[in-house]
Amino acid sequence: MNIAERLKDLFTSAEAKERKRRLLSESEVFCMAPWIQLHAQTNGKVSPCCMSFVTGGNELGDLRENPDLRESWNSKNMKQLRQNMLQSKKSSICTHCYEYEKVGKFSERMQYNRDFKNEYPRITATLADGTFKKLSVPVIDIRFSNKCNYKCRICDSDYSTLWYDEEKKIGRAGRLAPLTSKENKVANDELAFWQSYQSLLPEVKRLHFAGGEPLFMDEHYQTLEHLIAIGKTDVALSYNTNFSTLRYKQYNVVELWNKFKKVDVWASLDGMDERGDYQRKGQRWKTIEENIRMVKQQCPSVIFGVNATVSIFNVLHIPSFYKYLVEQQLVLPERMNLYLLFSPEYFNITNLTPALKQKAVQQFEELERSYLNTLPDSANIKNHIRSVITYMQSAEGNAQKEFQHWVKAVDNSREENFVSTFPELEEMMAENQFA
Repeated sequence: MNIAERLKDLFTSAEAKERKRRLLSESEVFCMAPWIQLHAQTNGKVSPCCMSFVTGGNELGDLRENPDLRESWNSKNMKQLRQNMLQSKKSSICTHCYEYEKVGKFSERMQYNRDFKNEYPRITATLADGTFKKLSVPVIDIRFSNKCNYKCRICDSDYSTLWYDEEKKIGRAGRLAPLTSKENKVANDELAFWQSYQSLLPEVKRLHFAGGEPLFMDEHYQTLEHLIAIGKTDVALSYNTNFSTLRYKQYNVVELWNKFKKVDVWASLDGMDERGDYQRKGQRWKTIEENIRMVKQQCPSVIFGVNATVSIFNVLHIPSFYKYLVEQQLVLPERMNLYLLFSPEYFNITNLTPALKQKAVQQFEELERSYLNTLPDSANIKNHIRSVITYMQSAEGNAQKEFQHWVKAVDNSREENFVSTFPELEEMMAENQFA
């Protein structure tokens, strides 16, 4: 804390300090995100963060209706969201964090409050109606389009261009909005959107990129080139990427990353070898490993980690996958996160049979007993594992028939075989297993 901060703290009332403590540490609804970040999904819907549950008109803005990103900063719904948080009222857009916290997971809401508590003066500067007048957005996360070079089993055409034709073939529609073409941009008026986006970059502190696949998007590289051109290389970059390629057209992303002080890369990896490649169609595990090692050697500014989405496909293999990543020095013990798959519902782990749930619990417990307890930095993964177990056991799913239907449909389309790839899950495909 510098001198100015100490002086300010000295003259801050005890009541104000207590309110700050309660909001940041005890509140079950308050989150810093609506005061520090703008996020937009591939369908143009604007929300406070990537965990937002956007439904029923609760979005903060719609870039396909109004391409000016800045208009979402003090939109009617944004102001109401801020008011709700300050008045301890829950908001539907925050549903996913509430669900995570129910199963004991350290949620994104908690993480924002921990990591951005230095931005708390924005709270005291907020007007009674929820307006925060200063148009300064420290964190921006825009999913420019659904362009992607994968078609993951748990995904769809809202997030991957490669899914479009296959979804039409098997009769499955995207979940977010009706698509009229393979590639859909976040805004219809790309020029107007780009101008509003660029206007916010001089003051941004962190830019997050995801997709689609951000390393396959022109807009991502144009953003980096713009930041370099205006001398804004002190901005922290962060990513969710399938990490399948480090080159795109004329660009070498390693060379660009080396111009920035901090790059936080989270690779979306749900498994390795045949099982991993089945889940994330387009993945070549050998290439992923090569890319990780190359970046670790050539790009010291990169902090690498793995985000795994836990589904029926991989829950039995998360323990061995984690152990492999750590032992091969591909990730540090604390740099792997487990995210629960809520949708599509038929792939989430509540649909497992009781026997498979028990097997998963046993494997996680064995991992903790024989391996995690020997590591110095395993608290994060232990928290994630406990939330996975709690969620898995919290309900008995009823979407097993849908699971069987869509697994078979995609298997037939791709000439793949679920049971031969996952023999340990054979009972999930048994015709008489589920009434």
